[in-house]
Amino acid sequence: MLRAEAAWLARELEQLAVADLSPLLSVGSGHRELTSDQPWIHAAVYEPLERRDVHIVHHELDPGPGVDVAGDLTDPEFRQSLGRLEIRSVMCCNVLEHLPEPRRVAATIEGLVAAGGYAIVTVPRRYPYHPGPIDTMFRPSVDELRTLMPALTEVTAAQEIRTESLLAYLLASPNKRTAIARGLRSSAHRGNGAAVPLRGTARMLFGSTAVSAVILRRR
Repeated sequence: MLRAEAAWLARELEQLAVADLSPLLSVGSGHRELTSDQPWIHAAVYEPLERRDVHIVHHELDPGPGVDVAGDLTDPEFRQSLGRLEIRSVMCCNVLEHLPEPRRVAATIEGLVAAGGYAIVTVPRRYPYHPGPIDTMFRPSVDELRTLMPALTEVTAAQEIRTESLLAYLLASPNKRTAIARGLRSSAHRGNGAAVPLRGTARMLFGSTAVSAVILRRR
């Protein structure tokens, strides 16, 4: 998650009532090593929610440190187990581009949101190839992101967030040398013709990137 994106989420989440947010399922946020490389995520997003007594359920595909629930969101049995947690809202940030079937996962997110609850979803709009372990190059516009969850008809917020350059993001990492090496390798990837052209990657290295973000509510 980029710092400008985290700041935008922090401002928007502050406006949402705890009773509508909690329990909040955070999709793909469970592995602690992910946030250790991006300390601004906890400081800007999760820490303020915890101070407000929002119960956050951290999810990952596989069990690990920091993971509260592990499983495939397209698996009916796992979805049924999530139903027993009485989730009210779902947050899914920078995950859908790493899934072979993002629309199926978006449909699961939509189904988990309770009446009065929210889906908080972000996906890169302008960002180079970054496998984790895959990147499908799914780069939806804000409107395209909204249409993935048509039953959530109330749009609380929708914005294409202008975010920092790839170089600024890499330099902000506590492990700068490793982060820069990984970033350069990923952004230069040309496997299966999936990556952003070299010219576009160079622009994002020094210019701004962008994220599509929506907060949708079930009436």
